[in-house]
Amino acid sequence: MGVGLMVSGRYDGGADGPSPEDWLEQIASWLEGHEEEPLMLCHIGLDQKDQPTLFVQIHPCAEDIELAIPSPGEFVVTAKTSTAGPGYHVYLCDLLNRLGEQFGIEWDAVDEEDGVGDDTGYFLHGNADTVREEMLRWLGALSRVIVENLGNDDTQIRKVSMPLNYHYPDCQGILTPLGPRSLDWFRGVIDNPVLGLAFFPWSEEGVGAGFFLGRALTRMWQEVRWRIPIIEDEGELLMDVHLDLERAHHLNPDAEFPWREWREIIEYLNDYFGYADFQREPELEAEIQRRAEAIDPAQATVGYRRGTVEAKLTGGWQITIPGAMAETWEAAGETWSAWHGGRTIWFTSWSFSGETEQPVNAQTILQTREWPEGGEMHDYADGRMLGRAALLPYEEEGTPLWNLIGYIAVDGKLAQCNIYVQSECDIAWAMDVWKSLKN
Repeated sequence: MGVGLMVSGRYDGGADGPSPEDWLEQIASWLEGHEEEPLMLCHIGLDQKDQPTLFVQIHPCAEDIELAIPSPGEFVVTAKTSTAGPGYHVYLCDLLNRLGEQFGIEWDAVDEEDGVGDDTGYFLHGNADTVREEMLRWLGALSRVIVENLGNDDTQIRKVSMPLNYHYPDCQGILTPLGPRSLDWFRGVIDNPVLGLAFFPWSEEGVGAGFFLGRALTRMWQEVRWRIPIIEDEGELLMDVHLDLERAHHLNPDAEFPWREWREIIEYLNDYFGYADFQREPELEAEIQRRAEAIDPAQATVGYRRGTVEAKLTGGWQITIPGAMAETWEAAGETWSAWHGGRTIWFTSWSFSGETEQPVNAQTILQTREWPEGGEMHDYADGRMLGRAALLPYEEEGTPLWNLIGYIAVDGKLAQCNIYVQSECDIAWAMDVWKSLKN
C-alpha cells in the first residue's frame, strides 16, 4: 500500500550495444556523478526475478529505486515514493526524464492492466498539484484504516512508512519517519487532509530547506545513537545531520528546528572530532545553545534509539538490545554483532531438518550442542522456545570478562547468542538479552 510508479522504456540494446550490467554501470556513474544534492548511492545486483538491476537510494526514508533490465533493450523502473513524500516523487520523475534524455530511452505508454504508469500522473503531465493530492488521498485513506482498527487487538498498527527490520517497544503512539503520531493526529488528517503534509520528510518541491530538515530529522529519529560516536560511520552520520540542519537554517531560519537535539549532536561532535563544522553560519552555534536552553526539559526528545530496539535478524529471529549499541553484519550476512560500553553481542542462526525434510524438534537440536567445561549452566523455556546457556569467566588481552554462550531453539531452528561483558554486574543484563531472542 502506498504511492509510487512503475515506468518502462526501450534503449539501444542490440548486438553491438553494451551488456545489461555495463549499461547499468553507465547509469550508476551518471547518477553518482551529480555533485549537487541529494547524493545518490548505487549498487548493481539482481532483483526478485533475477534480472540485472541497479538499486538507487536517494533519501534515507525511501526504499531503493529499482532500475531493472528484463532483457537487453528493455528497461523498467519501480519505486515507492509515499514513504518520503510529494517532493521526492516530483524529484524522481524529473530525474528519470533527464535520464531518458541522457541515455536515449523511449518511455512506453501507460498500461494500467500491466500496472505500468505513475500513480500521480506526474511523469507524463508534470502537474505537481496532482502529486500532493494523490499523496494526501493515500494518507487520508490510511488514516481512516488506523482510526477504525486501532482498537482491534488483531489489527494493531504500530508503525507507518517505517522499515520492518526494527521495532521500538519503549515508544508510544503510532511510529512514523518523523516521530510518533497520536490517534487524534490521524483523525485530524481525515478532517483536514492538508495537515498530512507534515507526515512526509520531503513534502516540498525542490531541494530546499524542507528537504534538508526532513532528511536530518529522519536520521535523528531512526539512525542516530544518542551518545559520543564509537566508530567512524557514526561520527560521519552526526556531522551529516548537523550540516543538513545548518543548510536548512541558512535557507529558512524561521523553520521549526530540534534545537535541543541539535545542541546534543554538536556536543558529541566536539567530543569525537574536536569540532563541529559550520560551513555557512559560523555564528549559529551560540543561537543553537540559546534556543536549546529555552526548551522545557520535560518536552519529549527526538530519537527512537534513546530506548530499546527490537532488531530483526536471520532465520526469523529477533533480539531486544539498547538502542545506543553499534551494529554490523559480518561473514556475508551470516553473523550479526552489537557493542557498546563494555558489552558485546554476537548472533548466528541455523536451520535443521531431518531426512524427510521435517523440522527437527527443539529439544533434539539443543542436545547437539557442545558445552565448555566449568560453565555455570542455565536452562530456559518459553512456549515453543527452549534455551540453554553456559556462563563462564573469560580473558581477552589481559582483560577479565564474562562470557554467556546462550542458545534458543524452536522446531527446525537454532540461534546462538554469544555475549561478553566486562562487569559482573552486567551478567543479569546478558541473561535478559539472551532470553529476549524470539522467533
